[in-house]
Amino acid sequence: MVTKWLPDLVEGTADPAFAVDGQGLISAWNSAAEELFGLRFDEVLKRPCHEILQGSHEQGPFCSGQCSIHRALRVNRPLPNFDLKLETRTGKQWCNLTIEMVTAPESNERHAIHVVRPLDVQRLIEQLRRVMVTTQVPSESEAAAKLISSALAAAPNGRLTGREQEILEMLAQGKGTSKIAERLYISRATVNNHVQHIMEKLDAHSRLEVVARAREAGII
Repeated sequence: MVTKWLPDLVEGTADPAFAVDGQGLISAWNSAAEELFGLRFDEVLKRPCHEILQGSHEQGPFCSGQCSIHRALRVNRPLPNFDLKLETRTGKQWCNLTIEMVTAPESNERHAIHVVRPLDVQRLIEQLRRVMVTTQVPSESEAAAKLISSALAAAPNGRLTGREQEILEMLAQGKGTSKIAERLYISRATVNNHVQHIMEKLDAHSRLEVVARAREAGII
């Protein structure tokens, strides 16, 4: 049971914000979130987060019952902010998400507070420029390679498998989930699982980011 401290914490944020519990269910939702998403708190309470947000990135769906945010919440691991296209009151919209992990004082249950900031056109242009820079500037490749190597060393399996490497190269070619599944004769769900593992190992939060980081490090 969530006491008043969590709704008060979320409502104290001027930006659209909400909390998700360890089962991926919405546990708090502020008035700014109601305005952005067009849904009242009583309409979203205890509903799966991914059903509400329907988040996606450059290469396809991101939100699911087993997304990287839920995994980070289970181990209380902080996450950097990142961008997703979310289903809002006015339609799909690119937003920047900041995730804060908090622990309920009475139960020690962890919640992930999502602070959502819609991106304007100028921010999107700047984002595109950053991606272009990370894929084209060779002077940063050595530092990037060290960063990726550290991420791979810390990953559960230590390095990319042959199938993961194959899928990573297809992502770099601009192929989506359906095309990869057809080429490898596997299901879309299997492709998405492999992509999630690749993003975890390279500490990335979108397919575009994982390709950019892999290129920097010379993996592809």
